[in-house]
Amino acid sequence: MKQMLAVLILMLAPSVSVAAAGFDCAKASTVDEHIVCDIPQLSQLDSLLQPAYLEAKAASPDENVPRMARDFLVDRHACGDDQACLLSTYLGALDGFNDLGATVEFPTDITAETISNGRAKASEAVPEKVGQCVLTQVLEVHPRIGDDFAAGTGVDFSNEGYQVSYDREEALIASRPKDEVVMCLISVPHHCPDGDDRGGFT
Repeated sequence: MKQMLAVLILMLAPSVSVAAAGFDCAKASTVDEHIVCDIPQLSQLDSLLQPAYLEAKAASPDENVPRMARDFLVDRHACGDDQACLLSTYLGALDGFNDLGATVEFPTDITAETISNGRAKASEAVPEKVGQCVLTQVLEVHPRIGDDFAAGTGVDFSNEGYQVSYDREEALIASRPKDEVVMCLISVPHHCPDGDDRGGFT
């Protein structure tokens, strides 16, 4: 059976300038905080969190945004010093805030290749842990529904994973079967209703 992941990172766009972490690194006390302060890419991502959080909170003034922020801190702490996990966790949080109304642009220098650091291995299974990356191939690209890509884009991969966008994704439409793809898991949803296994592993 095809497996749909919560969030996969295949490509990201536009760039922002390098910035310091969004918290006081002099007060860093945990392994994950020290790593964020030590690695410019992570510091840059951390600096984007507060504006993304504030935008999302203004657009969605309910409990979803603060709860997402709390979940992010738990997930980041669980990464420890795993840089791939930390990068993925930040990207997942920023993507979640953008889904709730933020408009923060992702740095162009952070891609699936960045997360995998050249260590992605060919696999017949989808990644199951945040920060894990595998090498797979495009099997088929098709409209999300019907025959028109205006309704969205779907892509099936040779490792039985698939991804759906509600937009017309020109880069995916231009891809061909057997094109190699680095697939990384950047987020696993929290607080799913009982019995809701969408996006899960089957």
